[in-house]
Parts: sequence; structure tokens; C-alpha cells
Amino acid sequence: MLALQRPLKEHVYEYIAARIESGELSAGDRVSEQAICDAMGVSRTPVREALIQLASDGYLDNQPRRGFRVRGFDRQNAIEVFQIMGPLDGEAAHLACPLLSESDLAQLRFHVGSMDLAIESGLITKYDDIQREFHHAYAQRCGNERLLKLIDQMEHNFIKRDYGAVEQETARELLRKANAEHRRILELFEAKDACGVRDYIRDIHWSTENAPFTVW
Repeated sequence: MLALQRPLKEHVYEYIAARIESGELSAGDRVSEQAICDAMGVSRTPVREALIQLASDGYLDNQPRRGFRVRGFDRQNAIEVFQIMGPLDGEAAHLACPLLSESDLAQLRFHVGSMDLAIESGLITKYDDIQREFHHAYAQRCGNERLLKLIDQMEHNFIKRDYGAVEQETARELLRKANAEHRRILELFEAKDACGVRDYIRDIHWSTENAPFTVW
């Protein structure tokens, strides 16, 4: 039996999302339908469908008469997202806690150690990738697909992280603080404290005081 081909819209979606995640397209940049059609050699229909989906998922703003632009992320937006992500991520941890195996905990320890190395080496982008893996590692064990979809949708708001505006040592201190919180999350998982890890993630790790820095 021949494998079903993925819809063209999905390829266009991934192409645009990758350009945003890489920083090639920045907040406020207009996303040209025609440029994408030309670059990918496709018609306007799948491009338009992909742009609408990207707007729905939080990547883009659809502005009347101005087209699609990469969504910005100011302090108020950050606060609103943190207020939503805290309960979502906390509940994922609460559900996952009794289900985590020793192998899962070992993976979380590895991620915490890897983030330490990335911070001290000045590899900010690498840190960002690893911290996502840390959160995904336990969230994927929560057993609630609807919750995972909500978290995934909200995560699109964290595509653009501008650490360049922060002095390097200041950025490192912020990330050291964030990873100390990751280490505390790990300790609570190791203690099988489901309620404690939920409350810590919700109230401390996703505190709106951290919102301007958009660091998990």
C-alpha cells in the first residue's frame, strides 16, 4: 500500500514556521504570500491555508488590509501567556509525577546538567532547545492529549526570544536562576510530590515576574 502524501499546506506551514523560529522573520515582519509561492513553487491556496493556520496557532497576526505579520511579544502578552501556561504546565506535571519511571527521571537529570553546560558555555540558543526538551519529557507522560495540545498551542508564543538585548552575564544569571528552578522541579518529581511540583511550576516557575524574559 502506498503511503499517503502529506497535504501541501503542512509543508508550507513548516517552511514558514522554520523561518520564524530561526529569526529569519522577526516580530512585525510582513509574510508575503507571493514570495512564499515563488520560493516553494506552489499555488496561493495552500499558502493561504497555512498562513491562516499559523495565525490561529499564534505565529502570525492577520491584519485587515495589511496581510499577515509575525506576531510580536510585549510584556503584557508575556504576562497573559504566563498566567495560562502556569496552570497548564503545572497540571501536566501533576498528572505525570506518579507515572515517571527511573529512566524518565534520568532523562530529566541529563537535561538539567546539559542546561548548566550550555549556560556556562554561552550557548543560549542551545539552552533554549534543552529547556523545551526538559518540559516536554514530563509533559508527554501526563496521559492527557487535550492538555498537551493546549500546551503546544501556547508554546508558539515563545518562538522569538531576544536575549541580545540583555548583557551576556545578566542573561547567564537569568538562565542560572531558571535552571535552579528546573533542578527543584526535578527534586519534587524524585520525591513523588505531585501536588508540590504542580504548585511550584504554577506559582514559582511560571511567576509573572519572569514574564519579560520568556524563559521556561
